[in-house]
Amino acid sequence: MTETGIQPDAFTCSTLIHGLCKTGQVGCALQLKNNMMKWNCRPSVVSYSAIIDTLCRGGLVDEALILFSDMHRDLNVLPDVVVYNSLINGICNSGRLNEAKRLLKEMASRGIFASVTTYSCMIHCHCLHGRWEEAKRFFDAMMDQGILPNTVTFNILIDSCSKDGMMEDAWGYLNLMHQMHIKPDLCLTGRLQEAAKLFDLMVDRGLEPDEFRYSVLIIGYCKNRKLDEATQLFKKMKRSGLQPDTVTYTALLGGLYRVGRVREAERLVSEMQSFGPSPNEVTYATMMNGLCKNRKLDKAVELFESMEGIGIIANIEMYSILTYGLCQAGQLEDARKLFIEIPNKGLTPNVVTYNTMIKGLFRDKMLLEAYTLFIEMEEKGCSPNARTYDTFINGFLRAKEPAKALQFLRKMREGYLSPAAARFQLLHLWPHCLCLLRQNIALKK
Repeated sequence: MTETGIQPDAFTCSTLIHGLCKTGQVGCALQLKNNMMKWNCRPSVVSYSAIIDTLCRGGLVDEALILFSDMHRDLNVLPDVVVYNSLINGICNSGRLNEAKRLLKEMASRGIFASVTTYSCMIHCHCLHGRWEEAKRFFDAMMDQGILPNTVTFNILIDSCSKDGMMEDAWGYLNLMHQMHIKPDLCLTGRLQEAAKLFDLMVDRGLEPDEFRYSVLIIGYCKNRKLDEATQLFKKMKRSGLQPDTVTYTALLGGLYRVGRVREAERLVSEMQSFGPSPNEVTYATMMNGLCKNRKLDKAVELFESMEGIGIIANIEMYSILTYGLCQAGQLEDARKLFIEIPNKGLTPNVVTYNTMIKGLFRDKMLLEAYTLFIEMEEKGCSPNARTYDTFINGFLRAKEPAKALQFLRKMREGYLSPAAARFQLLHLWPHCLCLLRQNIALKK
C-alpha cells in the first residue's frame, strides 16, 4: 500500500496490529503503532489494548505498564475496562497483588466500572496465594454491586476450594450456581478428574450426594465422551433411590447419540417414557439432532411428525435441526418445503436456520437463490453472523466468482460484523480473492 502511494488508515493499521499480536509478533505491532503518525492516523484504544494484552500474556508486565503510561498521555485515547482487565490479569499473574488493587481503585476514580472479568482476576490471584478471606471479600463486593459471577468466577472458587480440601465450600458454590441458573462446567474444562475426586471424597466423608450433584458429574462425563462412566453413575444414582430429572436424562441421551450408541439411546428413551420424567422440548430436540447426526433421518422425520400428537410444539431449533439433516442428506427440496412451512407455524427463522438453507443452496450451486435468501434475511431483521459471511465468501470462491466474494468482505468492513471477525476474514481470505481476480484478468487479456 505504501509503495503504491496509498496511505493506510487507522482501521487498516488496527487490523494489522491485531493480527500481529494474535501471532505473537508484538515487537512488529509496537513498531507499526509508532509509525502510524507518519500516515496521519492515530492508534485507537483497540490497538493499545491488543498490544498491552499480548505483553501481559507474555509476562512483560512492566513493558505493558510503560505503554499504558503512553496511552494516558495520548489525549485522544481513553482507557476502557478491557485495557484495565488485561493489566490487572498480567499483574495478578506476576503476584503483585497490591499493584492490582491500586489499579482497581484507579479504575473507580476514573469512572470506569469493573466487570465480572476484573473481579474474577482479583479472586483468582488471591486464591492462588492462599488469601481466602480477601478472595471472598471480592466475591461479596461484586455481588453487592450487582455484578453477577459467571462460570469462570465459580470455577476459580470451586477449583481452589477442592484443592485446599474445602469440600463443603466447593459444593456450596456449585449449589449457588444452580440457584443462579448458571450451568456448572467444572466437568467441562479439562478438570473432570477433580470433579470425580470431589464427588468421591464427599461419599467417603459420609455425605450422601443429592440429585443435583449426581447430575453435575453425569453431564460432565457425557460432555467428555466418557459414556461408560456416565451410564454407571446413572445406574448408581437410581440404586441410591434418587430419580434422575429430565435434564439428566437429556444429557445422557445427547452423550449416547454423540458417540453413535443409538440403540442404547433408544432404550433410554423407552425407559424415560415408561418410568422417568416426561421428555420436554429440549429432549426431543436432542433426540432429533442425534438421529440426524447418526444418519437416521427417517426416524428423525417420524419423531418430528409425531410430536404434535403428544402435545410437544415444534420450535425453531427443531426446524433448524431437521432442515440441517435434510440438507446434509442431499434432500434440498424437502428442506426447502420445511423452511417455507416455518412462518405458517407462527415461527420466525433465525440466523441458524437461514445459514443452514444458504449452505444447502450453495452445495447445489444455486447461487442466485442463496443470495435471494440473504436479501430476505436482512429484510426480515435477521442479522447475518460470521458463519453467514463465511458461507457466502467461501461459496463464491469455490464458484470462482471472487468479485462477489470481495463484495461480502466489504459488507463486513462496513459494519455488518464485529471488527474482530471482519479482521480475521480479511486477513485470511483477501490474498485468495486477489489471486483469483488476477487469474480472471489474465484470462480476459
